[in-house]
Amino acid sequence: MPSSQHILRNPGVADAIVQKADLKQSDVVLEVGPGTGNLTVRILQKAKKCIAAEMDPRMAAELTKRVQGTPSQKRLEIMLGDVIKMKEWPYFDVCISNTPYQISSPLVFKLLAHHPSPRVCILMFQREFAMRLVAQPGDSLYCRLSVNAQMWAKVDHILKVGRKNFNPPPKVESSVV
Repeated sequence: MPSSQHILRNPGVADAIVQKADLKQSDVVLEVGPGTGNLTVRILQKAKKCIAAEMDPRMAAELTKRVQGTPSQKRLEIMLGDVIKMKEWPYFDVCISNTPYQISSPLVFKLLAHHPSPRVCILMFQREFAMRLVAQPGDSLYCRLSVNAQMWAKVDHILKVGRKNFNPPPKVESSVV
């Protein structure tokens, strides 16, 4: 299966995402879709542990290679496979994700149902999906997703991320919520 991942290549955006998570040294972070690890290395600088859920074995190998021989190596755990199909998730305090578009909705619902609830989730989505999450009654994008997400979580729009911040650039713009 070819990788259709769009790797976040802008270090400023990666820094902003990790900064918004307000990580503590005691935090365990679940990162969904780490790709080559541009967010992962930043998470590992601040958190106790990063559990990276990656479906593509080549990306997982790339990520492993990237932290090999560094102090971070022992604090990175890679879960290989489809994060949505995993029956049990390990304990985590925070979720950070450059979310693969095809799992946006299932990931949101799985996070909302997860116990114990994470303290915060910093999630990047396709812009229209993100705008549905934050839509208010009366907005054209207000839908079941808006209602459900806002019933169980406080959802804020944090950052717009243009296509040029990724390699390869996706066909759509992104947003972080």
